[in-house]
Amino acid sequence: MRPGFIWAVAYREILATLRDHRAVLANLLIPLVVLPLVMLGLPLVLGGLFGREALQDSTVGVEGLGRLPAAFVKTLERGNIRLVAVEKAEAAVRSEEVVAAFQVPRGFSQKLTDGTASLTLFRKSSGLKDELLSEKITGAVETYETSLVRARVKRAGLAPSILTPLKLETRDASTPSERASGSLGWLIPFFVIIWTLTGGQMVAIDATAGEKERGTLEALLVSPVRRAEIVIGKFLATLTFGLSAASVALIGFLGSGWLLSAAFSGRTSGGAGRVASSLGGTLSVNLGELLVLLVSALLLAALVAALLIAITLFARSFKEAQSYVAPLSLVLVLPVVSLQFSDFFGSSPVIYALPAFGTLLLMNDAVKGIFNPQLALWAWGSSLVLAALLLWFALRSFRREDVLFRT
Repeated sequence: MRPGFIWAVAYREILATLRDHRAVLANLLIPLVVLPLVMLGLPLVLGGLFGREALQDSTVGVEGLGRLPAAFVKTLERGNIRLVAVEKAEAAVRSEEVVAAFQVPRGFSQKLTDGTASLTLFRKSSGLKDELLSEKITGAVETYETSLVRARVKRAGLAPSILTPLKLETRDASTPSERASGSLGWLIPFFVIIWTLTGGQMVAIDATAGEKERGTLEALLVSPVRRAEIVIGKFLATLTFGLSAASVALIGFLGSGWLLSAAFSGRTSGGAGRVASSLGGTLSVNLGELLVLLVSALLLAALVAALLIAITLFARSFKEAQSYVAPLSLVLVLPVVSLQFSDFFGSSPVIYALPAFGTLLLMNDAVKGIFNPQLALWAWGSSLVLAALLLWFALRSFRREDVLFRT
């Protein structure tokens, strides 16, 4: 291996990619702009929707409106719920005349006075707005129920504390890093793997199928550069752009966390604040955790780059290579999405030894301030071994004439 020739091939591919200014802009600069806008805008939009739903009047149908006690109606009205009469509760909801509707049985008020009465609520469960309205109605009904119970206890000459003989106090025992990461801290490995693939594929496709299509591969093969040096050079160019895109995405996400923390500081109780917190709004990583993220991103980029080179070598044209690469997005995204359930996986070395997935788990742990050196060796080692095997496969394929000159 001659490093000078390897870097010459890598420089050639990097320079060719940099000439496509739109591709560079899309893959390297957009994450710095789009991620902060998404991460900052999402809490504002969702928080505004939640707040507006809680404050605006919601129309709820009632089959048998005259059977409801006046106190119950007033309680619902104080909760911004306006009641209207409908002929059939279930039919009114299905026809979308109203979003939700009560069915009040005959003798409801008398049964409620004597002891216990049943009330049926019809609603749909097909959207977030339906869920928010259901919570709003349930809260108002529970408020009225509590007032009834307290009144009955008072009439019986008992203390209200008899209703709560046991009080459970729950305290958050998670570390500051675990709290700061939010329930969507897995988005860091998600963005890293997506932008690694996005940044690397434009180089890999152009350096393999693109060269075949343009007819420039033959000139490279007759040059004094060995085939192994060509493959490694193209791999390094793909790795460079994949890692650059991943690093930019990582910077964009961490910057978004800082913006969220500054924008919603002290507002975690509001709708927007809660959404910001779930997105990792107070996310901050120390130097050690950042190092783990960068090493993991490097190994993921190497793995993806080797995979891209190994696959796109078999394509005869640019379009064919794109069709080969397209399914990779789904293949790589599914393991990342499963990180939402990482608490169920445990910390078995077998799980962390799974190539790519173990490294993603390690990144998810680093965001939460958790680092286990033994598990890191398993995760990084497995990804490194698979990347080396894929690169070896690419080199072997590059030496086959039937692969290079497919027609």
